[in-house]
Amino acid sequence: MVNARFWIPDLFSFNISKFDFTTLLSPETIFFSILEAVLIILLSFIVFYVFVHLRFVFFHCVAHETKQIGPIWDLYRVPAMRLFRAALLFWLTVVGLTMLVLGGFISVAISVFKLRTPEGKLDPGVFLMTFLPCMGFAFLVYLGAAIAHIVMVDFILPPMALEELTFRQAWASVKARIRKNGETFFSYFILRLGLPLIIGIIFALAAWILGRMVFGSLEMFAVAFNSMLEDATGALAFCRIAIDVLVELLAIGFGLLMSLGLGGPLATWIRNYAILFYADHYRVLEDALNQSHLDR
Repeated sequence: MVNARFWIPDLFSFNISKFDFTTLLSPETIFFSILEAVLIILLSFIVFYVFVHLRFVFFHCVAHETKQIGPIWDLYRVPAMRLFRAALLFWLTVVGLTMLVLGGFISVAISVFKLRTPEGKLDPGVFLMTFLPCMGFAFLVYLGAAIAHIVMVDFILPPMALEELTFRQAWASVKARIRKNGETFFSYFILRLGLPLIIGIIFALAAWILGRMVFGSLEMFAVAFNSMLEDATGALAFCRIAIDVLVELLAIGFGLLMSLGLGGPLATWIRNYAILFYADHYRVLEDALNQSHLDR
């Protein structure tokens, strides 16, 4: 609320300068703040587990070309929990490294503003010597995180799903295959990182153009009716509110439809590409795909 008060003028009736912040330190406020933080953390863990579990379901649906999600969910409870624990540790590590990166940028900013030339101006040399290494470290952290995420989802998940291996066992088998076919996997990582980015940019541009057309039309429609019914009362005022709500719902619905219509095929294509590539190096996955085709 305090943050929003600075961005939206006259959002709240009270004056921030006269607000007694000591009330935020009352036992009741502290208790409910701690309770809220615990609930948010628990909810985040639950949502994260659901995402990990859905990765197994998504893998099964694409590999076997099926749309049945409910019956598949129960098949992967044990491997999903195993991958959830490993993925949680991995992302907590990424968050820790991200905090180091942010700390580095803050230290650089403080150093740049403190160290000046004899004339009292900012020294661009100090800026480059401190800022560029931080940028390089940040790039390495996020590149490593992206590659590790690809290895986890594309290569470690299939053995855990098909052979019910533990995370360590699946990782050991993946390392052996990468060592055996290093150049092939290196090419895969380049394509796996680059192609979704290129296609995503194209889709984002298409979504922006389409969104501007649709959202612009809805906005003009809403503005026109609000201008006509600005001073309306009674039933006409209710109609104005109903039109505003309808326009908002249409905008939200179209946004979701556009996201699913563009993001869904892209995500499915990425998963199918990863499965077909790994099937050439993982015999169990190849046999599962062949058996799926025979069953159909």
